[in-house]
Amino acid sequence: MKNKKQAPFGEDFYKNILESLEDYGVFTTDKQAVVTSWNRGAEHILGYSEADICGQSADVIFTKEDCKNGVPAHEFAEALKKGRGLDERYHQRKDGSLFWASGLVFPLYDSEDQHIGFTKILRNLSRRKEAEDEALEARKYAQSIVETSKEPMLILNADLTVNSGSKAFFKLFSVDKLHAEGKNIFEVMSPMLDSKPLEVEMQHYDSFENFELFLNGSGDVPERILLVSCRKVFQTFKSIGQHLLTFQDVTLQRKLEQAKEDFISVASHELKTPISVIRSYTQILNLELKGKGSDRVNTTIERIMVQSEKLSRLTSFLLDASAFKTGTIQLKKEPFVLLELIIDLVHEVDHANTKHHIVVKEMSDARVSADRQRISQVVTNLLSNAIKYSPAASQIIVNVVVDEAAKTVRTSVTDSGIGVPKENQASLFKRFSRTGHEKARKIEGFGMGLYIAAEIIKAHDGQINVSSTGDDGSTFYFDLPLLD
Repeated sequence: MKNKKQAPFGEDFYKNILESLEDYGVFTTDKQAVVTSWNRGAEHILGYSEADICGQSADVIFTKEDCKNGVPAHEFAEALKKGRGLDERYHQRKDGSLFWASGLVFPLYDSEDQHIGFTKILRNLSRRKEAEDEALEARKYAQSIVETSKEPMLILNADLTVNSGSKAFFKLFSVDKLHAEGKNIFEVMSPMLDSKPLEVEMQHYDSFENFELFLNGSGDVPERILLVSCRKVFQTFKSIGQHLLTFQDVTLQRKLEQAKEDFISVASHELKTPISVIRSYTQILNLELKGKGSDRVNTTIERIMVQSEKLSRLTSFLLDASAFKTGTIQLKKEPFVLLELIIDLVHEVDHANTKHHIVVKEMSDARVSADRQRISQVVTNLLSNAIKYSPAASQIIVNVVVDEAAKTVRTSVTDSGIGVPKENQASLFKRFSRTGHEKARKIEGFGMGLYIAAEIIKAHDGQINVSSTGDDGSTFYFDLPLLD
């Protein structure tokens, strides 16, 4: 007699598997949705023990509102019709508290393919739901801030279509909110400006600041200059990103800056002539009184010459600064060996200075294409500063070194003076900026020399910088492109 074929696993095996799924509530019902089995996960999630719940309708885990609307019956009917039923909704625990869960219902059949009931698998998603709700509230809050902002602000969807914006934005670009929402930002702005540069910028960078746009004028509306800043933000639990754009109208600010530069330029030009006349008459007076005037008169004439020289240098600085600021500076570039110019300038400065000895240590006869007079101005400024800010030192070192990999030549001036504090180094090349070192307070200076030097090097497609620990000297250096 043959033995009957046994199932590979007994009923207890499958029950143990269900009991081990503590993060999932799994239970079965009969055809009328009355609970027939209940695992530990369901007990943990819903609070009912198997003894409590078996024999009751599965409706007890649904909210009163869902029961009233026939949701449980619809869910089981859909599972029977389609083979499964999916839902995400609030469910109710034994103590009456609600939680958000995802559920999967599918019909059960016996060995003869007769429908005998249902199985439901439930997972608690309360934490995810809470996080999503919080994120949604945060987005709504951020959106309300944007929409009520007095500044032009805009939220873009991931595809760069307009999500929402402030009234100030729609007013700035003279577009209707309802007309703009859902449209591509560049389509909205294109009638008033060339938006292609901004489009390229947004394609390359997720975030940027102060990107300049020119807004075309029309009729009585004048042209305007805008600074655009962009930040990319991401939605929680999704990889979909949004862009937050802010627009700042700097038209008036730029006009005031231009007016200031014009005033400085005109004033400097007007001052230059009378200063030259004062110096000329003072020199004539000095020659006429040579050997005749008293010591007091001679001292007075000498002081007039010194102060007029300072005033002359200041007006030259201001004229240069204005020219660089407005972009009207003109360079007379020519090819020459940089080292030859450096050696000539070192000899001139070294001859006029009796306390410091300037030594050129490393030498490279690299050729550059540059404005000889302007580069002389930079080197002279660095040498003069090295002398001025290292009163107790005796030697200044100059190096001219080629970087073949970078195709540049670096000129450096090293002193053993008071140094530059690290917190001042970043701003040292700005207008009217000086080192914050305590010992530098009694040293005269306009705070313009390094700014002019930086602008000259920048105009030559080079770089200028400083290296200093802040208390034991400084090395100022600039790089220029090598001449092929």
